[in-house]
Amino acid sequence: MVESPARVAAPSPPTASPQENEETVLEVRRLNFYYDGDALALSDINMKILRHRVTALIGPSGCGKSTFLRLFNRMNDLIPGTRVEGQVLFEGVDIYGSDLDPVDLRRRVGMVFQKPNPFPKSIYNNVAYGPRLLGLCDQTALDGLVERSLKQAALWNEVKDILHHSALGLSGGQQQRLCIARALANQPEVLLMDEPTSALDPIATAHIEELVGELRRDYTVVIVTHNMQQAARVSDETAFFYMGKLVEMDKTSLIFTRPRHAQTEHYITGRFG
Repeated sequence: MVESPARVAAPSPPTASPQENEETVLEVRRLNFYYDGDALALSDINMKILRHRVTALIGPSGCGKSTFLRLFNRMNDLIPGTRVEGQVLFEGVDIYGSDLDPVDLRRRVGMVFQKPNPFPKSIYNNVAYGPRLLGLCDQTALDGLVERSLKQAALWNEVKDILHHSALGLSGGQQQRLCIARALANQPEVLLMDEPTSALDPIATAHIEELVGELRRDYTVVIVTHNMQQAARVSDETAFFYMGKLVEMDKTSLIFTRPRHAQTEHYITGRFG
């Protein structure tokens, strides 16, 4: 049973959205998402993601969190038979418009997956891979970008003397931070993280959580997590999903102390999920 990271009081009347008068970087309007043409997976979702904030997506397995996360960089496009209704806006532009380049979108909206997936290359070449594809050939500039990205991922001091060793020789936590550095090397504006610590030990998890807190200074972060304590520790806003619907979204401190919906309270106190 999941324990609540904070004592939950009885739900209070609806409060004003924490997103009012804040700068929005991602917005979802009247979103419906389908698998296999007509199998509804996400229903009538409206949401705003704030710039330089960490937004946690929580909810039981199978509720649509990861599917929703992948909408922001069109990763679901790779699954045959999927269909989107409504709008997903990035910087005010509908990313599902016909004239948008998904490759450029995925550079600007990076992603870190649940399990570390380093390429079978050196540490250096893992980080340099994306910039090289984007046309960066100057070795001095590439060296600087690799170092900067590894420093941002809090990995530089651990690997600076073994940059040309295989990335597969790193520990699981180091591999995940390398994957974060690889995403940051493309200089994104948003970083999507799909349960990035679920396969890691507690020490590696603590490193990633500390890193997420530092990344909010330069990036907008959206993270899927099943760990209620983690959501409470790392996020500014939290959105609770259940059976393909967004039940509520608010400041994390309010979600975990004064949720507006009984479903939310029941989930974060471990009564189901």
